[in-house]
Amino acid sequence: MVAKKNEEVSASFHYLLRLKKADKVVVVPFTIGDFAALFARMRAQKSFDIRNEDDIDRLRFRQEAPLENLEFVNSRTITGTFRASYWGHSFENTHKGQISSQSVNLRPFHFVLYLAESGRIYIGAQYLGQYGGYETLRKTIVDMLPQSKEVTSTSIRLGASYYKNAEPREIRVNIANKATSIAGRSSLGGKVMIAFTRASKDDPLVQQVKTQVIPFFGRKQSEIKQAVAGLMNQSDVVEIDDDDIIDCTVLADMNGRTATIHMFENGFRATRVTLDVEVDDEGHPANADTCNEILITLNEHVIKVTENG
Repeated sequence: MVAKKNEEVSASFHYLLRLKKADKVVVVPFTIGDFAALFARMRAQKSFDIRNEDDIDRLRFRQEAPLENLEFVNSRTITGTFRASYWGHSFENTHKGQISSQSVNLRPFHFVLYLAESGRIYIGAQYLGQYGGYETLRKTIVDMLPQSKEVTSTSIRLGASYYKNAEPREIRVNIANKATSIAGRSSLGGKVMIAFTRASKDDPLVQQVKTQVIPFFGRKQSEIKQAVAGLMNQSDVVEIDDDDIIDCTVLADMNGRTATIHMFENGFRATRVTLDVEVDDEGHPANADTCNEILITLNEHVIKVTENG
């Protein structure tokens, strides 16, 4: 039985590059031999004993992430699962009661490593809602590479072209609660969320969001704010200034799936790409399905852009 999806499954993309510094900086591509050696080190990772305080600290302070389900798919592709750790905040659990702030909670996420012809190692890391742990995965992988101090990590932010086939169905905008509305200026502080939902596929809202907002994805926040404020001011509901815009999210149909477009990508170093996978009764997506979706996005949208400049 498949549980109803209650958290969006997504992935972020990054790549590792080795830079050797002598008289000048020289790129030293990773080889197929380096990649195979990396897989061997991943397989040989020291196991974690959750009864051992030193091992618990390895998890608590995210020195490295436990790696599981490792598979050497081919000479250029590795898939697996890593566990991100969370602690430091006590909470009440309906099954276990009070959970201590010192206990470590481990959540599984799937990942893909891909060695491109250029010698870059691409990393696709899965998220579930806001949960994930790319930084710990990155540190784990980099520390297993030879000359790790020469390895640099770059996060990939996709441009508006990635969403060219998106058909908007709702736009949600968070604004500072100081705008002039048809009801007059509010005396309350804080923020207000305003949502516009299409009435049908022929609703003018679809084209307005598609042509006036989405093309600004990946650009400066000031430009995005101006575009969103321009759209909002076309309505009879509210009149706002550019600086009133706090955040904007577009829900859209894209290639047969639902996509959430975070126009500002607040707090994200890389674009989060929605994955078309189901979650099981435990709330987790399957490794094979997730890694396959990550590879499809990596090949169709990420590598084409980064490898070709």
